[in-house]
Formats: sequence, structure tokens, C-alpha cells
Amino acid sequence: MVTAILIHVNVSEHTRPNTPESVGTEGRRNALSRLAKTDADMVRVHNRLAVLDHLRRVGVTTRKAVSEATGLSVSAASAICGTLLRSGLLEEVEEDGRSIRRGRPGKSLAFRGGAARVAALKIAVGEISGRISDYAGAPLAEARREVDISGQTGDTLVVLLGDLAEDLLARTIEPGTGEGGAGDAPMKIDKVVVAIQGKTHSDLSGIVWSPALKHWNIGIAAPLSERLLADVSVLNDCSLMPEAFRWRPDFIGLDFATLFVGFGVGMGLRLNGSTFQGKHSSAVEFGHINHLPGGALCRCGNRGCVEAYAGDYAILRRATGSDEIPAHRIADETMLRLGDAARQGDEAARTAFEEAGNAIGYGLGRVFTMIDPLPIVMTGSGARAIDLLEPAIRNGIRESAVDGLGADAPLILMEDTDALVYDAGTAYGLAALDGEFSRSAVEATEAA
Repeated sequence: MVTAILIHVNVSEHTRPNTPESVGTEGRRNALSRLAKTDADMVRVHNRLAVLDHLRRVGVTTRKAVSEATGLSVSAASAICGTLLRSGLLEEVEEDGRSIRRGRPGKSLAFRGGAARVAALKIAVGEISGRISDYAGAPLAEARREVDISGQTGDTLVVLLGDLAEDLLARTIEPGTGEGGAGDAPMKIDKVVVAIQGKTHSDLSGIVWSPALKHWNIGIAAPLSERLLADVSVLNDCSLMPEAFRWRPDFIGLDFATLFVGFGVGMGLRLNGSTFQGKHSSAVEFGHINHLPGGALCRCGNRGCVEAYAGDYAILRRATGSDEIPAHRIADETMLRLGDAARQGDEAARTAFEEAGNAIGYGLGRVFTMIDPLPIVMTGSGARAIDLLEPAIRNGIRESAVDGLGADAPLILMEDTDALVYDAGTAYGLAALDGEFSRSAVEATEAA
């Protein structure tokens, strides 16, 4: 038997000599003090974020409503709101959302749009486009430019994106005033989110590969940031799409997937409250799950991918008997006419859409087998042809998933893909700014 004996010696710190041991004690005390301060700062940041997140969901709120929604005491909620008001992030408004007149006691709170600006830029085959929004999330301007970017270098791409962003910013200036229409912040963009078809680096620095470009591994975030004096993030457009639903009440706490079916086929995943990103790249390459080994040629160079059957170009070539992959984007009007032909009994067109739905269904069945069935938000030309695709999609899920699990998964349609990407990029940018502002709002008078 081993007996442990603990001996405690009580020595007064006032009489303790300045020995290495006492210095160590003082160091530990200072370390604990710093740790306590760090913990308190983290709590303050967390509380500010909770308040901003609540306001993102409701648009206009009161201090009492903030307390009820976040679990903060009324005094703590009021103190945080006061800090955010003094920081210029919030403003007091009337019941109808208008800014309150000076001198009147404020009741409701809203984001002050002029506090910051976010640009959501989109790179697609044959075009670049974008939207600029204020800190409240209100769109200020949109622009689109048709341009052949396929053989362009990263430097040229940065110039094109920089010109587009500056044009968007210029459109927010009220004529003859030099002032921004959304508020009195300096005329600059605070956050830029670039969405692109293809695979992107997980550190948000640039593009690994894209069907819109010939070159690989293009770093655009750093040079674009240097030009615009703004923080820049580069993400895959489909992986980004779930961000559009970040603050929508009907999606809060919901696991779901976004599915783009159009020029390509891509997926985004929202799991456990976070939009999924890979550790090395944007991941979720749903369109490049193999459907039939050795099958039809995909734009990525492999054979048998889901996209090789379900992308616009794949449906068109199957319906026309072509073996080519067009370098340009298939016009929406072409796909609409092809859909009408299938509905009117064109056998080749009907078969093309059926095979596309089958490939999507088999892909979803595999996904559902791995992570359980999810509601699917579908966008792109596929959403406009859902009547032709859905029966084959559900049949493909039944045939590929265990016990057909997920064959009845909800399909939610959103036809306007550009708006979805802009909404997603804006939400991603605003969430990043909220986090940054929560850490930098140093007037931390609220209770931790």
C-alpha cells in the first residue's frame, strides 16, 4: 500500500522573500489576470455578436426585445446597444423604420446603412457582375458586363473586378453631392466577396480551377484588396449559396443543401449552423460525383460525372445528338425552348431531361446515404424545368439511397440564381463585418 501525504504550509506573501518561487507566483497571478481579461473580452464580443445577429434576423428591434431574444439582462442589452449606437453601427428609428428626429427619445433600433458597404461580385462564363449593398443589407447598385475572360491572366481579372467594384461604388453617390446615398461613411467598400464557378482555395485567396478560365491557381484576393483597400474573400459560388439563408427565420437551425443546375452542377451545404467548406478547397463538388464510370465527357475532363448528364450543355448535346462541349454559356432562351419541346412530346428532348434528373437523383441518393436526407433549394435553369426533372430525380434517389431514404425530400425552387449569389455574398460579407466590428468596438462599457 502506498500512502500519499499532503502537507500544506501557509506562508504570508507579505513576509515572503523575493525568491524565484515568489516571482513565479506573481507571474502566475498576472497570467490569471490576463486570462480573466481575455475571457471577459471574449464574452463581450460574443454578446455584441448575439445582439447584431438578432437584429439581422428582425431588421428593427428594441432594447427590451434584444434582452428577451438573447437572454442578456435588460441593463446589459441596453449597454451593448448604447455601445453599438456610439460606434455608428446602429441608429434609433421611428416605428416605420425612419431615422428618429434629434431630441426625441429613441425606442427602436436598426442598422445604420452608411456604416459600411459590401460588394458581392460574380464571375461566370462570359461575364462578370456584381451588387453593392449597405451595412443594413439594402442593395444600392447592380452591374453586369459581358466579357471573354477564358484566357485572361489573374492580373487582368483583378483589373476587371476592380473596375466593376469601383463602378458599383460610383453608382451609390448621390449626383452633385459627392455623398453616399446610404449614409455618411467615407466612400469606400469595406468587404468584397468574389463568387466564381469552379474550385477555390480554402483560405479564400483565389481560384484553383474554373470552367470560366483556362489558367489554374490564380490568386486574386491580395491584389484586389490592395487596389480597393478592402478585405477580399474568394469562394465557390455554389458553396456560398447557403449563406443567403443565414438570417431567414424559416431556415434558422435547419440543415439543408443548395443545388445549382445550369451551365454546371454544384452544391452548397449548411450543416449544424455553418456553411460547409473543405480544409483545402471549396469542396462539395457534387457535379463531379461519378454517375457512370467511363460515361459522357464532362467539362472537367473526366467521364461520367453528374454534370456530364445534368448540366445545360449535357442536356442540349443529348437532345441534339452532339458530342461537343460548347465553350460558351447556353442561353436561357435555348434551354426554355428545349424544355417546351420536351413537354410537347419531343422524344430526344424528353429523354435528355429524364437522364439529367436520373443523374441528379443518384447523386443526391449518395449524399443522403452519407449525411441523411436534407431539404434542397434548387436554382438555375433546372428550377425552371423542375416538372421535367423531378420525377426522375425522386426515382434516382429511391434507386440509389438505402431504402430510398430521402426520395420525398422537400424541393424549394429559386429561379433567380444571380440574386441568390448576390444575397449569399452580401450575407457572408456582413457576417464578417459584424465579427470584426464586435471585436473592435473597444468602448466596452456593457456588462460581460
